[in-house]
Amino acid sequence: MKNTCITIVGNLPIQFDLDESLQIGPVIASSNSNKSIIFPYATCNSEQNLQDMLNSPAFQQSNLLVPEELFKKYVFFDNVTCLPNFPGIKTLEIDPNNCTPQCLSLMLAVYFKPKIIFLLGYDLNNPIEFTRLKSIAISNPDIRFAYICNPLIKKLDELDNCFCDTYIKYQEVIDARK
Repeated sequence: MKNTCITIVGNLPIQFDLDESLQIGPVIASSNSNKSIIFPYATCNSEQNLQDMLNSPAFQQSNLLVPEELFKKYVFFDNVTCLPNFPGIKTLEIDPNNCTPQCLSLMLAVYFKPKIIFLLGYDLNNPIEFTRLKSIAISNPDIRFAYICNPLIKKLDELDNCFCDTYIKYQEVIDARK
Protein backbone atom coordinates (compact mmCIF):
# COMPACT_ATOMS: atom_id res chain seq x y z
CA MET A 1 0.00 0.00 0.00
CA LYS A 2 1.90 3.06 -1.25
CA ASN A 3 -0.28 6.12 -0.91
CA THR A 4 0.13 9.83 -0.37
CA CYS A 5 -2.71 10.02 2.17
CA ILE A 6 -4.06 7.57 4.72
CA THR A 7 -7.07 8.20 6.96
CA ILE A 8 -7.29 6.59 10.38
CA VAL A 9 -10.64 6.24 12.11
CA GLY A 10 -9.91 6.03 15.83
CA ASN A 11 -11.79 4.46 18.72
CA LEU A 12 -14.53 7.09 18.85
CA PRO A 13 -17.78 6.53 16.95
CA ILE A 14 -18.11 8.91 14.01
CA GLN A 15 -20.82 10.18 11.71
CA PHE A 16 -18.77 11.17 8.72
CA ASP A 17 -18.94 10.40 5.00
CA LEU A 18 -15.69 8.67 4.11
CA ASP A 19 -16.23 8.63 0.32
CA GLU A 20 -13.68 11.37 -0.35
CA SER A 21 -11.19 9.84 2.08
CA LEU A 22 -11.47 6.55 0.23
CA GLN A 23 -10.78 8.33 -3.07
CA ILE A 24 -7.52 9.89 -1.88
CA GLY A 25 -6.17 6.83 -0.08
CA PRO A 26 -6.93 3.90 2.17
CA VAL A 27 -8.94 4.23 5.35
CA ILE A 28 -7.95 2.17 8.39
CA ALA A 29 -10.54 1.42 11.07
CA SER A 30 -9.56 0.96 14.69
CA SER A 31 -11.33 -2.22 15.77
CA ASN A 32 -15.11 -2.42 15.66
CA SER A 33 -16.23 0.94 17.07
CA ASN A 34 -17.77 2.02 13.74
CA LYS A 35 -19.65 -1.03 12.48
CA SER A 36 -21.96 0.96 10.25
CA ILE A 37 -19.10 1.88 7.89
CA ILE A 38 -17.34 -0.46 5.47
CA PHE A 39 -13.55 -0.13 5.68
CA PRO A 40 -10.85 -1.60 3.43
CA TYR A 41 -8.57 -2.13 6.45
CA ALA A 42 -9.09 -2.54 10.20
CA THR A 43 -6.75 -3.25 13.10
CA CYS A 44 -7.57 -5.26 16.17
CA ASN A 45 -5.67 -6.87 19.05
CA SER A 46 -8.50 -8.40 21.08
CA GLU A 47 -9.86 -11.85 20.33
CA GLN A 48 -13.37 -10.80 21.35
CA ASN A 49 -13.32 -7.81 18.97
CA LEU A 50 -11.83 -9.90 16.17
CA GLN A 51 -14.60 -12.50 16.50
CA ASP A 52 -17.18 -9.71 16.48
CA MET A 53 -15.60 -8.23 13.35
CA LEU A 54 -15.47 -11.60 11.59
CA ASN A 55 -19.21 -12.01 12.24
CA SER A 56 -20.11 -8.45 11.27
CA PRO A 57 -21.32 -7.83 7.70
CA ALA A 58 -19.52 -4.46 7.65
CA PHE A 59 -16.12 -6.16 8.01
CA GLN A 60 -16.66 -9.10 5.62
CA GLN A 61 -14.64 -7.39 2.86
CA SER A 62 -12.14 -5.71 5.20
CA ASN A 63 -8.55 -6.79 5.57
CA LEU A 64 -8.28 -7.34 9.35
CA LEU A 65 -4.74 -6.77 10.62
CA VAL A 66 -3.85 -8.31 13.97
CA PRO A 67 -0.68 -8.93 16.04
CA GLU A 68 1.18 -12.18 15.37
CA GLU A 69 -0.06 -13.89 18.55
CA LEU A 70 -3.70 -13.42 17.49
CA PHE A 71 -2.95 -14.14 13.82
CA LYS A 72 -1.68 -17.62 14.70
CA LYS A 73 -5.13 -18.48 16.10
CA TYR A 74 -7.01 -17.10 13.07
CA VAL A 75 -4.62 -17.93 10.25
CA PHE A 76 -7.30 -19.88 8.36
CA PHE A 77 -9.56 -16.87 7.92
CA ASP A 78 -8.94 -15.30 4.53
CA ASN A 79 -9.37 -11.70 5.63
CA VAL A 80 -7.17 -11.92 8.75
CA THR A 81 -3.60 -10.74 8.16
CA CYS A 82 -0.62 -10.41 10.48
CA LEU A 83 0.52 -6.87 11.24
CA PRO A 84 4.06 -6.11 10.07
CA ASN A 85 6.93 -5.68 12.51
CA PHE A 86 7.05 -1.98 13.23
CA PRO A 87 10.55 -0.49 13.29
CA GLY A 88 11.33 1.53 16.41
CA ILE A 89 8.40 0.14 18.38
CA LYS A 90 10.62 -0.92 21.28
CA THR A 91 11.98 2.61 21.72
CA LEU A 92 8.40 3.91 21.93
CA GLU A 93 7.55 1.21 24.50
CA ILE A 94 4.36 0.16 22.72
CA ASP A 95 3.19 -3.45 22.86
CA PRO A 96 0.99 -4.29 19.84
CA ASN A 97 -0.82 -6.93 21.90
CA ASN A 98 -1.86 -4.50 24.63
CA CYS A 99 -2.15 -1.03 23.09
CA THR A 100 -5.41 0.38 21.76
CA PRO A 101 -6.58 -0.44 18.23
CA GLN A 102 -6.24 3.23 17.26
CA CYS A 103 -2.57 3.11 18.23
CA LEU A 104 -2.18 -0.01 16.06
CA SER A 105 -3.86 1.84 13.18
CA LEU A 106 -1.52 4.78 13.65
CA MET A 107 1.56 2.55 13.65
CA LEU A 108 0.30 0.76 10.53
CA ALA A 109 -0.30 4.05 8.73
CA VAL A 110 3.16 5.34 9.67
CA TYR A 111 4.69 2.04 8.51
CA PHE A 112 3.50 2.82 4.96
CA LYS A 113 5.20 6.27 5.02
CA PRO A 114 2.45 8.42 3.48
CA LYS A 115 2.92 12.16 3.11
CA ILE A 116 -0.10 12.91 5.29
CA ILE A 117 -2.18 11.02 7.85
CA PHE A 118 -5.70 12.22 8.59
CA LEU A 119 -6.90 11.36 12.10
CA LEU A 120 -10.66 11.05 12.39
CA GLY A 121 -12.50 10.02 15.56
CA TYR A 122 -9.15 9.67 17.29
CA ASP A 123 -9.44 9.72 21.09
CA LEU A 124 -7.18 12.46 22.46
CA ASN A 125 -8.75 12.64 25.90
CA ASN A 126 -6.88 9.54 27.05
CA PRO A 127 -3.49 10.88 28.24
CA ILE A 128 -1.64 7.67 27.31
CA GLU A 129 -3.06 7.76 23.78
CA PHE A 130 -2.26 11.44 23.42
CA THR A 131 1.35 10.86 24.53
CA ARG A 132 1.72 7.93 22.12
CA LEU A 133 0.32 9.97 19.26
CA LYS A 134 2.78 12.80 20.01
CA SER A 135 5.71 10.37 20.28
CA ILE A 136 4.89 8.64 17.01
CA ALA A 137 4.30 11.95 15.20
CA ILE A 138 7.51 13.53 16.50
CA SER A 139 9.55 10.46 15.55
CA ASN A 140 8.20 10.66 11.97
CA PRO A 141 8.90 14.26 10.91
CA ASP A 142 8.45 13.52 7.18
CA ILE A 143 4.77 12.70 7.71
CA ARG A 144 2.22 15.46 8.20
CA PHE A 145 -0.63 14.82 10.63
CA ALA A 146 -4.06 16.46 10.27
CA TYR A 147 -6.67 15.97 12.96
CA ILE A 148 -10.28 16.12 11.76
CA CYS A 149 -12.17 16.82 14.93
CA ASN A 150 -15.19 17.83 16.84
CA PRO A 151 -14.46 21.39 18.01
CA LEU A 152 -15.45 20.44 21.57
CA ILE A 153 -12.23 18.45 22.06
CA LYS A 154 -10.23 20.03 24.88
CA LYS A 155 -6.79 19.22 23.44
CA LEU A 156 -6.96 21.48 20.36
CA ASP A 157 -4.61 24.08 21.87
CA GLU A 158 -2.05 21.36 22.55
CA LEU A 159 -2.35 20.17 18.94
CA ASP A 160 -1.73 23.71 17.73
CA ASN A 161 1.43 24.06 19.80
CA CYS A 162 3.22 20.80 19.10
CA PHE A 163 3.25 18.03 16.55
CA CYS A 164 0.04 18.28 14.53
CA ASP A 165 0.37 20.24 11.29
CA THR A 166 -3.26 21.21 11.26
CA TYR A 167 -6.63 20.40 12.65
CA ILE A 168 -9.87 20.62 10.75
CA LYS A 169 -13.29 20.84 12.37
CA TYR A 170 -16.03 18.45 11.17
CA GLN A 171 -18.30 21.34 10.27
CA GLU A 172 -15.61 22.94 8.08
CA VAL A 173 -15.33 19.73 6.06
CA ILE A 174 -19.10 19.49 5.72
CA ASP A 175 -19.40 23.18 4.70
CA ALA A 176 -16.60 22.80 2.13
CA ARG A 177 -18.55 20.01 0.40
CA LYS A 178 -21.62 22.24 -0.13
